[in-house]
Amino acid sequence: MKILIWLLPVFAGLSNPLQSAANTGLNKALGPGLTILTVYAVALSGLACLFAFLPTDSTTAAQPLMTRLQHVPWWAWTGGLCNLMFVVAGSIATRQTGSAAFTVITLTCAVCLSLILDHYGLLGLKQHALSLPRLLGAAMAIGGVLLVSFT
Repeated sequence: MKILIWLLPVFAGLSNPLQSAANTGLNKALGPGLTILTVYAVALSGLACLFAFLPTDSTTAAQPLMTRLQHVPWWAWTGGLCNLMFVVAGSIATRQTGSAAFTVITLTCAVCLSLILDHYGLLGLKQHALSLPRLLGAAMAIGGVLLVSFT
């Protein structure tokens, strides 16, 4: 089961450029508004099919829904808006930037911000200290942006 935890980010990473390309195709045919509605309608349909198979935490599942909702930190509600930003940006920008440039730019920004979130243990994350290898990895990602985007 532990390998599945490592395969999930691999599959998510593989789906990233596919999602951007697919959303660009939708945007070309439908425009931004209908594209976003379509993306989330399809995602919600997929979630409805997947919902019964998702793991639950037995300690929180026993609590009433309203009690669980009251304990959600304010920042946890922003995840959907962050995803919306990604979908909008991808559906509009990927055609002009190309899939590789869009993906490497978003990935590099995610790595840089993740280093900060990890270092300080922000947003409920387990703290992982900033180190020279982690900084070098981020610098290499920035170099990758330059190589992929501007050559």
